[in-house]
Amino acid sequence: LTMRKIHVQLGHIAPSTIMQMIRDDAITGISLDPSETTMDKCESCEYAKATRKPIGKIQEPPRHENFGDEVHSDLW
Repeated sequence: LTMRKIHVQLGHIAPSTIMQMIRDDAITGISLDPSETTMDKCESCEYAKATRKPIGKIQEPPRHENFGDEVHSDLW
């Protein structure tokens, strides 16, 4: 099998983890093709790791300019 095929079949785990599992005999019955021990970018993994920019906060009402313009307190 190729590294890409094993990567997909094992739930998109890291190629280095796959190599370690093969070395430690944690995976049995799978033989990795020696010419395919590395892989290029995985589109599914790249998409899953994509993040979006945070939405900026809009101050409503706007902040007060001077210290003491507005005071909040709890009275007992």
